[in-house]
Order: sequence, then structure tokens, then C-alpha cells
Amino acid sequence: MLNRILVTFTLSSLLTAGSTLPTFNSPKAIAQIPQENSETKKSTESVSPVISSEKRELIKELLEITESSKNANQIMDAMVRAELPKLVSTILKTVPALDSDRPEVQKQFSDIVSRMAIKYRDRVLKKIDLNQLVEQISYPIYDKYFTESELRDIIGFYKSATGKKAISVLPQITVDSMSRTNDILLPKLSIIMTEIITEELLNALPKTK
Repeated sequence: MLNRILVTFTLSSLLTAGSTLPTFNSPKAIAQIPQENSETKKSTESVSPVISSEKRELIKELLEITESSKNANQIMDAMVRAELPKLVSTILKTVPALDSDRPEVQKQFSDIVSRMAIKYRDRVLKKIDLNQLVEQISYPIYDKYFTESELRDIIGFYKSATGKKAISVLPQITVDSMSRTNDILLPKLSIIMTEIITEELLNALPKTK
């Protein structure tokens, strides 16, 4: 199954080539990614406070400065990446013959998943209004956590030379942080998982007298 994992990582790179999640916007985005059912949506809409026109303009300016709408595609890419394991699992359940380490079967499997993942991404972007999504997510959250005065301060920072640099480098900082985290954390997680598997297997074996 190591080949299968490598295929999944390759597909993730394919779907997100040349793009990264913006650090400044990702916490609020990730917090809202789970799909809402109709009841949850109605409940949220019913309690959402009315945002003043002046504050709405400030939030709009902040979103434009931080290029939130421009980066909405990257939010969708993150969602697609999250769905990839389910996609791989579904294919293997539907076509068990593809669960093989034979090179020709591996290539067929990789081609199928690549096509399906790209189709999924393209249709999501086609059927979902990303600008509206950003607005539905961002306006209530910025309204909740920041006053008009604080929003002006934040906007002032992002208009400064340092703020502009922060906007430009934060995506790369995110990529570097994720890469470094994987380098440090994954080997340790692998050791822990190996220990647990070993313990469980030893417990499952019949005891010898």
C-alpha cells in the first residue's frame, strides 16, 4: 500500500500546483469548511447580527487587501485534498482488482483517480460561487471578533511595507511550515503507530505456556 500512499500525495500536488492556502485567512476558512445542512444554515442565518454598512465596507477593504477572493480557489483545493482518501477508498471498494502492486494496475489506478479528482475539483469550482462563499464566511467572523477601530488598524498594517510583505510571503511560510512539520512529526508518528501495532499483535497472539 506504500505505492497507494505515494499516488495520493502525487494527486494532492497535482490539484494544488502553484497554490497555497493564505495563512491570514485559513483559520476562518477551515473553521467553516464542514458542509452545513439546511437546518444548521437556517439556524445560523436567524442569529446572524446585522453588520453596519461602514463596518461592512471595512471588512470588504480588508478582504481585498489580503486577496481573500483571489485565494478562494485554494480553499477549495484544500477541501478536494481532504476528499482524496475517500475517493481512493471508494474506487478500491468498487473495483477491488485495482488494489494491486502490479505496475500496470498501479498506473491504471493512478490515471483513474487523477481524472476523477480533477473532475471533482473543476465541478466544485463551477457549481459553487466562491466570492459568495468568502462573503458568507468572512463578514460574520470579522464582525464578531473585530471592532471598526481594530479593522482600521489591521487595514493600516496591511497597507504598510511590512504588511504588504506579510501578505506576499505568508503563503510560502505556510508551505514551508507544513513541510517542516511533516519532516519532524511524521517519523515520530510512524514510530508511535508501529509501537501500537506491535502491542496489539502481541496481545492477539495466543500465550505460550
